[in-house]
Amino acid sequence: MKKKVLALLLCVGLAAGGLGGCGEPDAPGKETPEAESGEETISGEVHMAYWAIEFDGYLNRCIEEFNKIYPDIKIVLEPAAWDEYWTKLEAASTGGSVADVFWMNGPNVMKYVNGGVMEPIDGYLENSDIDLNRYPEGMVQLYHVNGKQYGIPFTFDTIGVWYNKKLFDAAGVPYPKDDWTWEEMVDTARQLTKEDKSVYGMATQLEAQQCYYNTIFAMGGEVISEDRKSSGFDKAETQAGIQCWVDLQEEEISPSLASLAETAPDVQFLSERVAMLWYGSWFVSAVEASDLVNDVDVVELPSMNGNKGTVIHGVINAISSASENKEAAWKWVEFLGQEKANVICAEEGIIPALEGTPEKWVSAHPQYNLQSFITSAENYSYAYPVSENSAVWERPMIENLKKAYCLEVDVKEACDTIAKEMNEALAKE
Repeated sequence: MKKKVLALLLCVGLAAGGLGGCGEPDAPGKETPEAESGEETISGEVHMAYWAIEFDGYLNRCIEEFNKIYPDIKIVLEPAAWDEYWTKLEAASTGGSVADVFWMNGPNVMKYVNGGVMEPIDGYLENSDIDLNRYPEGMVQLYHVNGKQYGIPFTFDTIGVWYNKKLFDAAGVPYPKDDWTWEEMVDTARQLTKEDKSVYGMATQLEAQQCYYNTIFAMGGEVISEDRKSSGFDKAETQAGIQCWVDLQEEEISPSLASLAETAPDVQFLSERVAMLWYGSWFVSAVEASDLVNDVDVVELPSMNGNKGTVIHGVINAISSASENKEAAWKWVEFLGQEKANVICAEEGIIPALEGTPEKWVSAHPQYNLQSFITSAENYSYAYPVSENSAVWERPMIENLKKAYCLEVDVKEACDTIAKEMNEALAKE
């Protein structure tokens, strides 16, 4: 069942001081008379920081289109590798030199909002054609912090089950369907696992977004309470969402955790050692670049007790609160949230967030059941669980779950320990 999310935007009033008989000042994002007549006067240089170089083509095409509208705004791209990006962002935040526009993800948003690094965009939205109801509500909610909105989703991802049709055919096993159940998936995995363990039915990854968060939601549990003040790992439903993965390890229809640590699950899947893989919508590019390009497909996650759940996550373009050119920065962020940029996103092989444009991503890869990712986003998606300092409690979460996956402790003991340590961490936020 889809989690109900309220993404209420607060109306931000215009500052009333300093009018002095000179008329009402322009609100953030408000079109000037020159702009309305086609003569845009906004100018300046906007630096944009991001972490994925595979987005270079998309961003450069967007800049070309953006400059047809705003020729006097220069966009300067500042790409960085994943680890380098966060190191640089933290250093820049301390030194007050954050790029005008920068990428932000769910696990870090509260840290940078509460640190005063990100600019709320509610005032800009009041004077924009951007309608947040046209974006996945779980994504909007994820970046709605302390009653304010901090970004427009431009891409999102959900989770599905990728499968190798060659291995299914060799075992004489029917392909899975979108309406399958967890029990049917496990039975399928049993049939696909070879006695000599040269092929396993699936992989029990110790991955939150790709695996156990989804089963926690489907079982009716929670990772963290809605007010972000308490852990959900002491709940029976949450523990049931973990137990199902440990059961797969016990039955040995998955590679061991040690094997998956040594050779990544996606590598084992593409090398045909694993027949099914819970993985994200972003995996399509790796599949298309592999030797299995015509031998792989994907279906929705299986239901559990009649319910489904998938993590929805993605990235926003945030505006720096320290930017000296916020108006130009907003124009760039606004453009990236509109249809033109979202269509370019789809054409570049990246799933866009704006309603009506993900279908263009689906149609660009007709050989795969990519509609499954859109359906899951619309019908049973849950925002990625976060708090102000998620990393503090994510570490003990992973450490204790690893013990359960390796059959060193039972699931209840591991989860109760997580809940205790997580609550202690949350109490300090």
